Amino acid sequence: MSDASRLPPLKALRALEAIHRTGSVTAAASLLNVSHSAVSHQMKALEAWTRHPLFTRRGRTIGLTLAGKSLAGVTHEAFDAIRHEVDRIPMRAMRSIEVSSLPLVATKWLMPRLKAFRLKYPEINIHLSMAQNDRPITPLPDIEILFSKKSQLLPDDISLFEGTAVPVSTPSLLEIFKGNVKLLLETGPLIHDEDLRMWPLWFIRNIEYERVKIKTSGLVVEGSALLRSAAIQGHGIALCRSVFLKDDFKTGNLIALSERKIDDDWCYFIRCEATKRVETGVTEILNWLTQENNP
Repeated sequence: MSDASRLPPLKALRALEAIHRTGSVTAAASLLNVSHSAVSHQMKALEAWTRHPLFTRRGRTIGLTLAGKSLAGVTHEAFDAIRHEVDRIPMRAMRSIEVSSLPLVATKWLMPRLKAFRLKYPEINIHLSMAQNDRPITPLPDIEILFSKKSQLLPDDISLFEGTAVPVSTPSLLEIFKGNVKLLLETGPLIHDEDLRMWPLWFIRNIEYERVKIKTSGLVVEGSALLRSAAIQGHGIALCRSVFLKDDFKTGNLIALSERKIDDDWCYFIRCEATKRVETGVTEILNWLTQENNP
């Protein structure tokens, strides 16, 4: 069976997605600017093609079976990706160099330095986007700034700076615990990001702190940028990346509760495919990034 024959008719998929988005045949017809009967026809055609029921019918109410919901979900994701890519066509025509960076690196390190690069290379267009370690971007950016164990770096990856983390809180939170750092660390609210290994690892390495139960403050956040923000807002104690804390310590937004670090075997790094390294613009950005590797 060819790849083309494995795909349902496009009109039928559009009808399915419209029903999924709007919740009714009438609303789907309005969204697609077609008649009610046209949508109904496509529903029947899709069920005939799949040879399985995709819709539930109770009087005039239309729903989706489990199979229908599943197909509608992936169809919606696919169409959304197409719509998003169509919106980006003008930007891609500019031939920008795409730099994808972890949010904390982008806001605390890259963005403050970017003005100097743009003054030096005004002819190079840069598209800066946010990256997440566990969410690959398609198509692959020209340059990525990511976070990993040092042992997992590829031969051509460029290490930027250390990924160590230390426990921090606001001065006001420490005051609630009468300035007693040990009491705060042992009984205070802990903020976790989605990497739930961090606090257990820190306490294993620092056995003098008798934490009875490592529970969260009721707040789990995604990524180091939100973790730092949550700590600054006073939600609890957070293990934040040491390299980005200088300004927070200087302004008094945060204080270090201990000099004991974890993740000394992790780092932030640059990744760029060998074929892209020789392209105009990419070479200049890579050279600049490696020269600016002091946060």
